[in-house]
Amino acid sequence: MPAWIAKRVAKSAWKRIPWRMVWVVSLWLVEKGRERMNENLTEKERKELVNLVLRSKGRPSSLPERDRTRIKNIAGKAMRG
Repeated sequence: MPAWIAKRVAKSAWKRIPWRMVWVVSLWLVEKGRERMNENLTEKERKELVNLVLRSKGRPSSLPERDRTRIKNIAGKAMRG
């Protein structure tokens, strides 16, 4: 995973990152970033992120704005710590 994403992203800046970037980070976390998820997220947050990614089926338009914001917040927390 590109470590530069996590290093350059501040909490406030994470909300301004384009959805495409959030989506790539979320997919990476679900598929290969288990250690980051385990270290930085609670069990509930891990399950929620996986469920949201699966429910979206790769299309952000299939999620309401509230769920997209939630993915951004959880993925940001997982990347930053």
